[in-house]
Amino acid sequence: MKLYIVADMEGVAGVVSSDEIGGPPTWDFEQARRQFTSEVVAVCQGALEAGVEEVYVNDFHGNGRNLMYDQLPSQTMIIRGGFRRTSGFDLLDRSFGGLVLLGAHARSGSAIGLIPHTYSNKLQFEIFGQPVGEFDLLALIAGEMKVPTILISGDDKTVEQASTNLPSTIGVVTKWALGTRGAMCIHPGQVLVLLKEEIARAVKNVASIEPPAITPPINLTIKPTDLSIGENLNWIPRLKALPNGSFEFVGESMVEIANMIYGVTLLTSAKA
Repeated sequence: MKLYIVADMEGVAGVVSSDEIGGPPTWDFEQARRQFTSEVVAVCQGALEAGVEEVYVNDFHGNGRNLMYDQLPSQTMIIRGGFRRTSGFDLLDRSFGGLVLLGAHARSGSAIGLIPHTYSNKLQFEIFGQPVGEFDLLALIAGEMKVPTILISGDDKTVEQASTNLPSTIGVVTKWALGTRGAMCIHPGQVLVLLKEEIARAVKNVASIEPPAITPPINLTIKPTDLSIGENLNWIPRLKALPNGSFEFVGESMVEIANMIYGVTLLTSAKA
C-alpha cells in the first residue's frame, strides 16, 4: 500500500497564531516546525509499522519548505517547494491506498477554529451551496481518484467540520479552539502517540473507509469577503458574476475546480 500525506501547519499541536508558522524565522516558528516534523514522522512510522510500503509527504504549508525532511523515515518521498499548479495533490493518483490530511485547519468564515481560511482569508468557497475548506477540496480530489481519506488531524472545529463530508475518516484532535486565536492544547508528546496509534488503526481499517464521491458538473460559488475584490475576477472566462457580489463556476472535475480556486486565490492575493 502507498500512503499520501498532505502536511499543513495550522493544525499541529500548540500552534495558535499565524505568527508561529510564517514570516521570518523566529524561536516560536522553529518550535512549531519541530512539532510539525515530529507529527509527520509519527504518522509515517505508524503507517510503515502497520504494513504501508511507500509514503509520500507533501509539505503543503506556505513556501513548502517547512519540514525537517532529513528526520523522516528513509522510505519516505518528500514533495516540497513553492506554489505548484497541483499544490496539495502533486503526483497523487489511483495507485495510492489512502490520504492523510495532517495539521488541517477550519474553513474560511469559521467563528471558532484556529487560523481559519480556505487558501485565503479574503475568499469563501461553496460546492453545491455547502461551505468547503482545503481539507474538503483535497479529499474530494482524492475521492475522484478512488483514494479514501483515512485520517485527518487538527483542532476540534476542523475535525468536526470534516466529519460532515468524511464521516468514516478517523479524526485526531490536537487542541480545542477557543475562538480563532487561542486554544486549550494537548501536550505535544501525547499528540504524537495518538497520531501513531490512529494511523495504524486507519491503515488496518482502510477497506471500510469510502472515498467521498461527487458527480459532475460541479457547481462552485466564490464569495469574496470584500466586494471590491470582485473587480479583479470579472474577466476570468466561465466565471459568472452573481447579483450579490459572488461568482459562480461550473467544472467537469474536482481538479478543474481546484485550478479555479488556486487561480482566484493567487489573483486576489497579488499586490497591485
